[in-house]
Amino acid sequence: MGLPTIAVPEYELEIPSSKLKVKYRPFLVKEEKILLLALESEKQDNIVNAIKHIIETCVYGETNVNEMPTFDLEYIFLQLRAKSKGEVIELKYECPKCKTELPINISIDDIKVTFQDKHTKKIELDTNLGVVMKYPTVDIQNDIIITGEDGEKTSQVEGIFTMVTKCIDYIYDEQNTYPLKDHTEKEVDDFINSLTDVHFQKISKFFDTMPTLKHDIH
Repeated sequence: MGLPTIAVPEYELEIPSSKLKVKYRPFLVKEEKILLLALESEKQDNIVNAIKHIIETCVYGETNVNEMPTFDLEYIFLQLRAKSKGEVIELKYECPKCKTELPINISIDDIKVTFQDKHTKKIELDTNLGVVMKYPTVDIQNDIIITGEDGEKTSQVEGIFTMVTKCIDYIYDEQNTYPLKDHTEKEVDDFINSLTDVHFQKISKFFDTMPTLKHDIH
């Protein structure tokens, strides 16, 4: 006679960026083991891959974690964590005045993705020229941390330019659209380098105002 099987509960969540509703289950011991081993390695790639694997395994339906905005990925993982380990996170907060560490409990239900009213993906650079942006994925952000085979960390300036380059979906003018995936890296770099400071600040505002996972501690 085989051992009894344990029924796993099923829940539903709404993906913040798309408003698509998907079903999911808590992560199990076998998935938590993968995460713990990744955390133990202290390697960013391992941790990111473990989180992506857990989401792919525990969320039902068609969800492409490689194309998912980072804030979606973070939100989904928090929901998985809530149903798997408990809905309260215990943290320590350092008082900025007296430097005393204070224990605080945060309910995962209170952590939301915030959207700013004037945020837009479509950015008009000039009268007849603009770009349409896409949100950075966790892989894009992870790639910016490390550059090249030497393993050196990117500078802040390099990181900003790389982020902009990877997050422009397409360029448009009066007559055509130009998906960046159809163009060479040099062509994209030449376009970025030809922007004025005013143009670049308009694009930078996209990142400053894009949705973020946020919770205010009072």
